[in-house]
Amino acid sequence: MKKILIGSFQCESNTFASHKAKRDDFTIRYGEEALSSLFASGIFREAGYTCIPMPYAVALPSGPVEREDYLSMLEEFLDVARAHTDADGVYMYFHGAMFVDGIGSGEEYFVARLREVIGKDIPISVASDFHSNVSDGLLAGINAMSGYRTAPHTDYDETETRAAKALIRILEENLSTQMIAFRFPALLADVATTAKEPYRTVLEMLARADALPGVVSASLYNGQPWVDAPYVGISVILSCASDYDEVYAAGDAMITYLREHIAEFRFDVPALIPDAAIDAMPAMAKPVFVSDSGDNTTAGADGSSTFLLETLLRRGVKRFLIAPLCLPEVYPQLAALHPGDPVDIVISAQDAYSKGLRLQGTLKRHGRILGFINEDLGPGALVETPDGDVVISSVRTSFISEEHFTAMGINPADYDYVMLKVGYLWPRTVHLAASQIFCMTPGVSTNDFSTVDFKFLPSGFYYVH
Repeated sequence: MKKILIGSFQCESNTFASHKAKRDDFTIRYGEEALSSLFASGIFREAGYTCIPMPYAVALPSGPVEREDYLSMLEEFLDVARAHTDADGVYMYFHGAMFVDGIGSGEEYFVARLREVIGKDIPISVASDFHSNVSDGLLAGINAMSGYRTAPHTDYDETETRAAKALIRILEENLSTQMIAFRFPALLADVATTAKEPYRTVLEMLARADALPGVVSASLYNGQPWVDAPYVGISVILSCASDYDEVYAAGDAMITYLREHIAEFRFDVPALIPDAAIDAMPAMAKPVFVSDSGDNTTAGADGSSTFLLETLLRRGVKRFLIAPLCLPEVYPQLAALHPGDPVDIVISAQDAYSKGLRLQGTLKRHGRILGFINEDLGPGALVETPDGDVVISSVRTSFISEEHFTAMGINPADYDYVMLKVGYLWPRTVHLAASQIFCMTPGVSTNDFSTVDFKFLPSGFYYVH
């Protein structure tokens, strides 16, 4: 029976964020628990393959990964590979935008080190996020690559299925593959969603390319734009085993279409600077959900910027909710209080855009802060002030589903304005909003790339103004 090494190593990096991802930031699972965390395990087993578990190591979006912690975790993957050099294939679930201090692309380095152990002939198939930054070095070491085709993301299991079936096909048909990349140096963030043009048409083209007999895997990647590296940008990645001219023509047609239609990328909701957003909010249907996009923790930001809160207070806005504000240094003061106790805390400036403030009010309740996949991450507190309520979290996260609110005992409908540390609203929160604003706040995940201090991007990058 053929054996597949299967694992996951994920952290979406933002090289401008101050928070570094360390080993303790990763959820790490081993053995059967690791296999049960990956949908592809079932695909391989149904096809008659034995799954050999490598670790499952996944962290929330963050700044760069600490080099020594990365290398320590990498060795655990390599130890499994060293013990199973007779494996027939390797399946890895990456994010695709991991950046490691002193190394660069975590995925590229991972594959290069893995190849030192397993050799060049064992095929490797990768599943990854739509926001992958795909380096040439990564492509040189793998045989297939399958990415999400939705943003916001909903097709996790489908993507793992495509990546698993690509590897099974390579093994069962004994295919020799070639990775072909088509690139467009564009910086697109929350404006780039897949349900609208031009990505909708390109994804239709991708599906047709995927059906070509010579194509083993086909992916479109938007890239993670807050990574200062020369390989950042849009890419179409095709793995082919035959019909190279036809496959190349299909890939070229997709990237050409994007170049010709790039100006069609537009926000679906009002995209406004903070004061303009506050001017617009009273006339909008309530509750208005507002994205604090410059401090978007789902894009690696720290979630601690008080810039938007300071602006709300300066403008006299009432009946608002900030959910959440990550202040681990402040939370211990709140942990000692009981509901109804007065709150008087000083919040220092958390970044270059915040001035800091004094938050006075009442402790409304304690609660639990959930992660992106609704895991219990740690405690938080809801503070009631005369103007609005603020969730103070002890950990970095974002409220991206109704469960995140209910875990803290919050009903968003009780507020006129709900401020979230996100970019676009995630699918599991859209139904809670009567209207939306994409607030162009400053920060390390800003969508105004003219303000970002890139040093390693080549000139001539396109970005939405």
